[in-house]
Amino acid sequence: METLTCDEYFRSPDTVVTVLNRSPQQDFPEHVHEFDELVIARSGSGMNYIDGKPAPICRGTVFYVRPQQTHHLTQLEDLHLTNVLIVPSRFRHIAHGSMAELLARKVGIDGEAYVADNATLKRVEMLLSRIEEESDNPVEYSDQMVEMLLGQLMIEIWRGQPRSEDVREKNDARITAVLRHLNAHYDEEMEWEALAARFGVPLRTLSRKITDITGMSPNSYLNRIRLCHAMRMLRETELSVTDVAFACGFNDGNYFISRFHREVGTTPTQYRRQAAAGTLLAS
Repeated sequence: METLTCDEYFRSPDTVVTVLNRSPQQDFPEHVHEFDELVIARSGSGMNYIDGKPAPICRGTVFYVRPQQTHHLTQLEDLHLTNVLIVPSRFRHIAHGSMAELLARKVGIDGEAYVADNATLKRVEMLLSRIEEESDNPVEYSDQMVEMLLGQLMIEIWRGQPRSEDVREKNDARITAVLRHLNAHYDEEMEWEALAARFGVPLRTLSRKITDITGMSPNSYLNRIRLCHAMRMLRETELSVTDVAFACGFNDGNYFISRFHREVGTTPTQYRRQAAAGTLLAS
């Protein structure tokens, strides 16, 4: 397995952050790295694996990969990412322990993804531009400025709440809230009309917005979330395939097996055996 080193990605031994834009992201084999990585999805969709734990990616998805965690991306559909590579131990002006704690509190960690709203993404994009400018054209106190901007970036992501009174951003915030609801309540029966009413979004708008953000229909995206959790349960528990299906929100075992095979490429039973044998392909 390839290890990505600091020497490859950081300008000097004192550099604390490197910003890389992947437009689009290409297939990358399973790997580990010596640095922290904050990943922000700007558009498109895919599947993210951290230490073998799958999670869906859509526009606004933010996740955090710690050093020595295995990581790879699959099923990429025009996925555009910004990768923020960080070495907290090199901070000289902000306590690196507090920064690491902030990273872990809200940003997706251990395979769990966090969905940011559009207002947050706009502020993050502005901060990333300033970090790049200070890094590429250093002047007096640029190193302090970079660390302060990086701290502000983490706080913006941690808060994750829109501040603008703009109606469009309010609507975007509602869609983000719906996506977070799906991530948290994937095991429940989903009544889309009731969900749209609960979050104050017309059903047609809800469907269109989810498709725009995730690249798939609301039901398909929900099923992807459910399958991600099913894959984890198959790896980490001894529940029967049927029990896993019901625990993840599928009310038909045969449909679950069919959907799993179509998305993952193996049956649930084969997947569990491969996971136990350590022969799952990181493709």
